[in-house]
Amino acid sequence: MRRISITALLVFLSTSLWGQYEHPDLKSGKAVVKNVVILPPNVKIVKNGVKSVEEMTEESRLLEVALAPLIVGGLKSRQCEVNDKAFSGEALEKDNDLKYAVADLQKKFDEMLPQLERKPKDIRKGRFTLGDDVAKLNPGGTADALVFVRGYGQVVTGGKAFLTAMAHTYTGSFATYHIAVVDARSGAVLYFGAVNTPAESITKNPERSQKWFNSFFKHFPEASKS
Repeated sequence: MRRISITALLVFLSTSLWGQYEHPDLKSGKAVVKNVVILPPNVKIVKNGVKSVEEMTEESRLLEVALAPLIVGGLKSRQCEVNDKAFSGEALEKDNDLKYAVADLQKKFDEMLPQLERKPKDIRKGRFTLGDDVAKLNPGGTADALVFVRGYGQVVTGGKAFLTAMAHTYTGSFATYHIAVVDARSGAVLYFGAVNTPAESITKNPERSQKWFNSFFKHFPEASKS
């Protein structure tokens, strides 16, 4: 019997979304999110070939650049004000303290991400937080939330696809983008989920991709109703 991997099914079905998980305070309206700051996304795409797996550094960088406008669009569809420039490379080079604070918090998020992936339903119980270190990135408390983005995926070569097909399996090209909205004052993870796409679709078809990212935020409370 031909076996198809879960990853391949996600790509073939083109439904790009995993479930979205909400913190109880966000769902109840106790936590109100109107102003959002996006941290620099981190994406790693590899080329999966017959002889080796190689990181696609330039392609990964282009995807990082393409992600921010899609997330901005998704949050603006929920009437949020969004800043994706506060932690740009230029801004960080001008402020070493900010640069180190961003790096530390990004690392802390990376350490927590495997737990979020394993037990995302615990977000609905309010069990995940980055702690009050987030306040270092929110001087004056003007932001309500910070957004963390991580992407990973692969581009499969023709030779690799042929070999896996001969073995009656399927290995497809894909990308998965995990998105977390974190309370900018308490550090609580308020909203989490993932968008799944074909490997390079967000650079090649941004209009279609924007619909996926808008759908990702469909359960996120509209700021105008808060």
